[in-house]
Amino acid sequence: MASPLSWEFYKEDKTKILWVHICAQDLKREAISINIWWEKRYPEFKMLVVSKKEFEQARMQARKR
Repeated sequence: MASPLSWEFYKEDKTKILWVHICAQDLKREAISINIWWEKRYPEFKMLVVSKKEFEQARMQARKR
């Protein structure tokens, strides 16, 4: 599985959305690892792979609520 430092996630329980930001350069390898992790751990969530900016915005909006 991918190193925890190569990607980060934030999950919204209310909307069932899993926001993922990939920090590594090898996107294909990381995407495969994330997909396996997601299917096993959060199959009921919709996963969105987003940029760092979008990821931070999602987390900030959640903190404001």
